[in-house]
Amino acid sequence: MLNESLQTHAAHYVSGAMPPEERESFDVLLAWHAGLRQEVAELQDMAVRVTLAAEPAEATPPPALRDRILQAAADRPVPAPDALVVADRDGLVEWVNGAFTDLCGYSLSELKGRRPGQLLQGADTDSAAVARIRTALRKRRPCRETLVNYHKNGSAYRALIRIAPILDHAGEPLFFVARERRVDA
Repeated sequence: MLNESLQTHAAHYVSGAMPPEERESFDVLLAWHAGLRQEVAELQDMAVRVTLAAEPAEATPPPALRDRILQAAADRPVPAPDALVVADRDGLVEWVNGAFTDLCGYSLSELKGRRPGQLLQGADTDSAAVARIRTALRKRRPCRETLVNYHKNGSAYRALIRIAPILDHAGEPLFFVARERRVDA
């Protein structure tokens, strides 16, 4: 059973009332949390039923328009997936996706229950940027920084890191979600 705060977040997500920056963070949580995905799917199903019940007749686009839309979607380049991390309220890793493991070389079993910085930061990591991240998270604010992190094999790489808290009704963190993408110098 989901707590009331996550149910409210799910309702805002499905209704479109969630601001885009929060929606992006919530997408990360959905990738990890099966119960939350189920809640969102049920709310979406309910929304479709209500919408269809209000429609007087079934509307379908003309075949030429449908074909143009499908072709445009097929022609769009598919970006590499972001490396995703979900951490608990204390900043300890709960889940990472495969793109994160590919980026840094560490598996979920090596990261779970640890702070990512313990393994990923090193000599060339900007301590001022790390301090800005800590300050933002302490203040329950999203942040964005570019850091030098270290792969498990010791090689350095630059990553654009975006971290956002998912807060309960009282403004306390339920989770922190992060998106990372390797950037060229």
